[in-house]
Amino acid sequence: MTMTQKAALPLSADEEITLRRVAYGQSEVTSLRAQDLLRLRDLKLIEGSAREPILTADGKRCFDALPRAATQMPVKPGDDMLAGLARMLDRQARK
Repeated sequence: MTMTQKAALPLSADEEITLRRVAYGQSEVTSLRAQDLLRLRDLKLIEGSAREPILTADGKRCFDALPRAATQMPVKPGDDMLAGLARMLDRQARK
């Protein structure tokens, strides 16, 4: 199964969380969902021992393609200022 075929089988939200946790290596394997680990292994997204799973090359590509959390997204310095200006102009227009 190639990465393109795997992409046709989207991961569940829980499987995405498990993939992220494996990628970051910050969670004890006993706290990860066993069924997610089995599926990620079946999809060849993780490998390694049962106690220390790691991402495969396909797993890394899949992880890199996952949406990033809002707190991880780059913030442009002017965004807050522009949003504030837009609110101010909207209030002025309503008067």
